[in-house]
Amino acid sequence: MDPALLADMHRILSSHLLDVDRYTIHPGDLSWWLYHHDPRLPPLETRILGDAVAVFEPDAVEIDVFGGESRIGLLDAWTRKRHPTVGWVATADRDLTEALQARGLHPEGDATITFTRDVSPTGAAAPAGYTVRSLGGEEEAPSRRAASHAAFASTMDPPAHLERYLAFMRSPVYDRGRDLVAVAPGGTVASFLIWWPDAVTGIAQLEPVGTHPDHQGRGLGAAVFSRALADMRSAGMRVVRVCTDESRTGAVAFYQRLGFIPADRLRWWRAADR
Repeated sequence: MDPALLADMHRILSSHLLDVDRYTIHPGDLSWWLYHHDPRLPPLETRILGDAVAVFEPDAVEIDVFGGESRIGLLDAWTRKRHPTVGWVATADRDLTEALQARGLHPEGDATITFTRDVSPTGAAAPAGYTVRSLGGEEEAPSRRAASHAAFASTMDPPAHLERYLAFMRSPVYDRGRDLVAVAPGGTVASFLIWWPDAVTGIAQLEPVGTHPDHQGRGLGAAVFSRALADMRSAGMRVVRVCTDESRTGAVAFYQRLGFIPADRLRWWRAADR
């Protein structure tokens, strides 16, 4: 990825994070998508048009458009030749909703909930024997990978899964200080999250968040989040966001226990022939 192009996309996304009538992914989300992309799939492609950014799959299955009014133009350029899925459409986004309806698309499948909360402390602490800290470095990548693989029930071959994470760690968007983990008494990674800052708006994003199934139910996710909140406050963040699928009822309940409030529901729109 050309650093100048990535910086331009980050700037556009940041300028629309405070919009209340549409959903714009966080610049950190874009970094995660691009640099932690599934290697079994073709690399994602991106386009900029005016005040909008498009992210899409080369095989034309899905396009995501974010930003200002130019996102409709990006959608037009795509739908003239393809019958796509359009993702991350907020229920509050009347302009994009009307544009999709006019093109014969309709919402399908489960919604994704976007949550927000301020960065006030929670006071959650790690249980005895566990330590919350930043990831130590590449020597801990295998353990960090194993926790993620189990938490998300990944189907990726473990060696390829490790190479994926190592490539992400070596990328220009990675900051080890924001790759937070809870480490079990035996030294293995039990829980994890990465938080992404946006200095312009003071909005942070969580992506990803997870706990190894062998260590769930012990308050580790809350403890890692508590450390993240302290780091966010030190970095000047005001608000933190996170998204999860509505069908993941356990994750929804977890975020609500942490004080997150639903801000909007996001839907995927598809053509009738898909």
